[in-house]
Amino acid sequence: MKRILLSLTPFALLVWALPATSVSAADKPFPTRVYTLDASASEGFAIGKGSTAYNSSPDGSIYKVDLRSGQGEVLVEVQDPLDCFKLGMRVDDRTNYLFVAGCVYGNAYVYEADTGALIMEYQLNTSGEFGIVNDLTITKDAVYFTDSFRPVLYRLPLSRDGAIPLNAGAATEIPLPDEFINNDPFCCTGNGIVSTPNGKTLIIGHSNLARLYRLDTASGDVDEIVVDGPLTGFLDGIAMQGDMLYIMTPYDFPGPPVSIDRIQVVELDKGYLSGALVKTITDPSNLDGVASGAIVGNSLYVNNARYVVAFPPPPDTPFWVT
Repeated sequence: MKRILLSLTPFALLVWALPATSVSAADKPFPTRVYTLDASASEGFAIGKGSTAYNSSPDGSIYKVDLRSGQGEVLVEVQDPLDCFKLGMRVDDRTNYLFVAGCVYGNAYVYEADTGALIMEYQLNTSGEFGIVNDLTITKDAVYFTDSFRPVLYRLPLSRDGAIPLNAGAATEIPLPDEFINNDPFCCTGNGIVSTPNGKTLIIGHSNLARLYRLDTASGDVDEIVVDGPLTGFLDGIAMQGDMLYIMTPYDFPGPPVSIDRIQVVELDKGYLSGALVKTITDPSNLDGVASGAIVGNSLYVNNARYVVAFPPPPDTPFWVT
C-alpha cells in the first residue's frame, strides 16, 4: 500500500518468552533472534507445523523460516517492492493452508504452506470503496478478515475439515459499529483480530482509538471491551493465549516515534466484556515497530515492522525474529 502501508505492519521476528524459559527441543534452546529476509519490510507473521514460521511482506513475498535452525527460503517471490500485496496471515493446521490478507487489493490468498503453491484467491471487498484487508483469524468454520478503512469484517466459510470454498466470491460482510468508519486519512480502524478456541467470540483491535471490541459470531453483536488501564498508542497485531491478550503497539503511530514501542498485556474477564492491563513489555534492543505476533509453546514471537526505516528499505536492512 505504498507509503501508508508503513502504518500497518511490516516486521522482523522477535520472541519473548512468557515464563522465564525459551522454547526448546531436545533440551536445546531456540535462538533468541532469527534473521529473515533482508529489506523485506516483513508485515504478517504466522506459525506453521513444528518450528516453521512465515513472514509476509508488502512487496508480495512470503519468507519461510525454521525458528530452531534459522534456515529459511523464499516461499513466494517478490511481486512489486513499491506496492501492497500481503499483510496478516495464519496457517490452518487441518489443511496446512496459509491464508494471507491482500491489503489494498481487497483480496485474500490461500497457499499450500510447504510448497508455496497458490491454491485459491478470493475477492473480499467488492464495494468499490477503498479498503485495506489487514489481518485475519481462523475458526473451525470460517476465516475472518479485518479491513482498516471500511467498517466491516469479511467472513470466508470453511467446511468442518477446513476445506475452502471454490467460489472466489464466497466471502460475506459483517457490519461493525460506526466507530470503525475511518474519518482519518491515516490508517487504521480495524486491525488485529483473534478468536476464542470455540470460535464463538472474536476480539478486534481498533488501532486509532486504542480500543478492543468483542464480536459474537452467532449474532453479529459487537460490544466494546472495557479495559482498566487504559490501552494507549496504535494497536496493531494481537496474539491470544487463554484469557491473555498480547497487543502489539509500535511506537505511538500515527505520528513520530515519541515513545518506545511495546506489547500491552490484557487479562480478560469471563465473557470477554472487560479486562485489565496487567503488564507492558518493553525491550528497546529487540522491539522495533512491533507489528504482529503468534504464540508457540511458552513463547510469544513478534514481528518488528521497523517503521522508521525508509520504505522500501535499503537492500542490506536486516529484519529478524528474536
